[in-house]
Amino acid sequence: MDVKLLVVIHAEEEFDWDQGFNSRNTAVTHHHALIPFMGELIDTGAKITLAMDYPFVESAGGREVIAHYQQNAAQCVEFAAHLHPWVNPPDITHGQSVTDFESYPCNLAPDLEYEKISRLTDKIHAVSGVSPVTYLAGRYGCGPATSEHLRALGYQVDLSISAYCDFSHQQGPDFSEYTNAPFVDNAVQHIPHTSSWLSVSKRIEKKANLCPAWCRTINSKRFTRFIAKAFRLSRHRLSPEGNDLSQLQAITQAQMAIGQQVFVLSFHSPSLVAGMTPYVPTSKDCERLKYTTHRYIEWFQRELGGKIILAKDMAVSQG
Repeated sequence: MDVKLLVVIHAEEEFDWDQGFNSRNTAVTHHHALIPFMGELIDTGAKITLAMDYPFVESAGGREVIAHYQQNAAQCVEFAAHLHPWVNPPDITHGQSVTDFESYPCNLAPDLEYEKISRLTDKIHAVSGVSPVTYLAGRYGCGPATSEHLRALGYQVDLSISAYCDFSHQQGPDFSEYTNAPFVDNAVQHIPHTSSWLSVSKRIEKKANLCPAWCRTINSKRFTRFIAKAFRLSRHRLSPEGNDLSQLQAITQAQMAIGQQVFVLSFHSPSLVAGMTPYVPTSKDCERLKYTTHRYIEWFQRELGGKIILAKDMAVSQG
């Protein structure tokens, strides 16, 4: 099977994930860890889609990352857009924290969602000299109007869908019936962030991954929830945040078993510094994340014969 991997870094500001979303949290100080780690991944054969939000692009640290890879690895790094609406102009908070509802870009008025994406696009172009063609909504918050906005602004690829996931408990979108299969909508190629159902029963695992509506049903009923628990049916994202190498391999193999050929490995840039995200409370956790990322990329290329590409390489115009 001809399999492809996108390595996507959510390049963003630093904030306490337990304290909500505040427009004043705009610091970017982890660039000193991000620059060398990106270089290490490139040395292993990786290409990196760097999905940058407004504070990252505006900060001195973020600009240092951009300048470094403009000069040293332009063919291996794609500058993409990542929208955190609470820190992206035009301001909607007036110095206050936003609600869960407002933290999803798709919940904003369509004109406001468009304006925020437009301002971010302009900022990335002004700093990097590149007009981004790949978009990632913060909190995976894409909705009915998003594809139309993206097409109008020249985007060709969207990474905002999170397969099999439901954020409706936080007033976010429900992707629980989406698989990882790429699809085209309004001339924009949508590539879901890879997730997979895993189980000790390969038969149940395959059924859940092929028929997410069935999986949603069994998780909504008490008796069938018991069955799911008995077979250890659980959902995992293809990310070194919260998963070890064996889990990443199991996610990949489970999806390949149903014919999936495109995979998205992702993590948040602040996770490269201890204490900046819940995934890395200690330095050992940071080292474990880096080790897992390295090993998975090597395994994907060596054992699967996979190819690592940039998100923009999946654009409809590229075939």
